[in-house]
Amino acid sequence: MDALKQKRSILRSAFTRSGNNLEALLAATQLKASDIEINFEQISERFKQLKECDTKLLELLQKENCTSDEYEKEYTTCESYEDKFIALKIKVKNVLAGDAKNGTDLPHYTDTASKCKLPEIQLPTFDGNPREWLNFWTQFQKIHEEASIDDRDKYQYLIQSTAPGSTPREIVESFPATAENYKKAVEYLKERFGKEKVLVQVYIRDLLQLVIAKNKCELSTLYDKLQTRIRSLDSLGLAKDKYADILFPLVESTLPVDIVKMWDRQRHLVQDTQGKSDLDLLMDFVKNEVDSEFRVKISREIFNTGKITNKKSVSQYSESKPVVSTACELLTANDNNKSTENIRKFKKFDSCIFCDKSHASESCNEVSNMNLDCKKDILKKKKACFVCLKRFHRANQCKSGHKCHICKKRHFVILCPDLPSNKLDKLSNGENDETKTSTLNSHVQLSDVYLQTLIVRLCNGKKEMFIRAIYDTGSMKSYISSDIAQ
Repeated sequence: MDALKQKRSILRSAFTRSGNNLEALLAATQLKASDIEINFEQISERFKQLKECDTKLLELLQKENCTSDEYEKEYTTCESYEDKFIALKIKVKNVLAGDAKNGTDLPHYTDTASKCKLPEIQLPTFDGNPREWLNFWTQFQKIHEEASIDDRDKYQYLIQSTAPGSTPREIVESFPATAENYKKAVEYLKERFGKEKVLVQVYIRDLLQLVIAKNKCELSTLYDKLQTRIRSLDSLGLAKDKYADILFPLVESTLPVDIVKMWDRQRHLVQDTQGKSDLDLLMDFVKNEVDSEFRVKISREIFNTGKITNKKSVSQYSESKPVVSTACELLTANDNNKSTENIRKFKKFDSCIFCDKSHASESCNEVSNMNLDCKKDILKKKKACFVCLKRFHRANQCKSGHKCHICKKRHFVILCPDLPSNKLDKLSNGENDETKTSTLNSHVQLSDVYLQTLIVRLCNGKKEMFIRAIYDTGSMKSYISSDIAQ
């Protein structure tokens, strides 16, 4: 019996040590399922051996006719070890199952190795640009809040995350590379570049730059830029109800005129069932327009593929035919090739008469700084109407009922004489006219010109005579020979 008691004492000590180790693993902040399972298997094996030893000792005590008090004391001691094992078993089960009965969710960690090898994430380098602060701090914040990394190592990561030769690099390197100075360097960077008020002002100024930008970009590009600024303001924690009323007129001013007109016509038809602000409704409208343009672009590309093949066959067939230039084409082109290009441009009825881009002629921004004479010269050169800005008919033949909002006459606002931009004088017009005249005159004799003729009657008092007149569509004045005049 003494040998059996000695063996039981050793087993109880081993069981107690294993139980303490398992308790420490369960109380740790970061749990590993593999370590818990290993320790639980060890303590289960020791409890099994301890249970067998206790059973044998209790049987020997009964054979030796011991008192009831001694037997009860021995039995209670054995039961206490069994109770400890049951408690540990339930704790391990709850942790591994992720379901704690006390109402709190215990963390559950499993050792699962990734089967695919991903490339290393390169930390973005910060060069002091306030617009890049959010991208930089979002990535570096993971390192900053990682408790397992020493502050001295974090300091080295901070140095690597700043661009060489930049102001942030100089600021970080100005502190001695110690663990105590790491937090000071981070706080100084946040105070210098991460102020919320400064970042808000930067993004608001970016919106103002879009408003006053002279070179207007495409609607899809403009929408992406607007969304970038608005998302950045949301990332700073600003509530939309605070800045929506300020941003709405700025965003509306960045849009093209035709989009603003469409928005103004449709904004009253939108039923705000979700309590959205005007800014959200405007951005939803612009997004729908961008999606529509994208679908139209795809459909045009599909159909243009077939048209290109047809154009090639037509051009190959028409290359053998000679091109006979008219007087107007000779006066407005440098050679026969350029004349052919002008003819092709005239056939683009759906493009702007001034810049040949895909928008209405009356909404062209490139002629906003031109005076009235320059605009009329372009219309004359392209044989366009002064009333509707369409090609190949005159103003007296135009059936358009459009009237100017300023002077109430039959023309668009961009051709109104009372418009301030139409009254501007350009000093360089004379020099350009001289250059054009010398160039145009040098090409008149390149080819024969076929002009229209007609019989007219000249009257001067009681005298009259019939002559043959040459009808030149490219001439701006009428001439008569000295013989006929005499």
